[in-house]
Amino acid sequence: MTLRTFVLFLHVMVAIMAFGPTFVFPFIGAAGGKEPEHGNFALRLSVTIGTRLVIPLAVAMPLLGLWLIFLGDWDLWSSEWLVISIGIYIVTFFFAVLVLNRTGRKLVHMTAGPPPKGAGGPPPEMQRLVKRQKLGGMFTALAVASIVLLMVWKPDW
Repeated sequence: MTLRTFVLFLHVMVAIMAFGPTFVFPFIGAAGGKEPEHGNFALRLSVTIGTRLVIPLAVAMPLLGLWLIFLGDWDLWSSEWLVISIGIYIVTFFFAVLVLNRTGRKLVHMTAGPPPKGAGGPPPEMQRLVKRQKLGGMFTALAVASIVLLMVWKPDW
């Protein structure tokens, strides 16, 4: 096995470990939404997975990618698919860290106590934040899928 093959293996494994769990977040959120008494746990679980697994591994991804570029002796700027993938990755990473992670933490704080009795549903601010998480999750899922498509397909436009 060459060093390049080993680094490629690491790059793919880190991608699976980092972004695979993010596709479970909607199911965790839906389960927490159906049982408000467990909503805080569902939110804490998602934030913990994001903070302790997804973000650290997502930081490793570009480092392994740069190592691959170096080992492959590629001209980065002549590979449009790679430049586009890197751009999507940067936008998605910062969106996830600066918007989704912060929103998740706000929701954890808002749900720390027991659900309000007879309030007729969650407060409007919470509904707004949940909607932001759902839409943001869809955006990041589409972005990750787009990056995977570009990495596998490697179109030469």
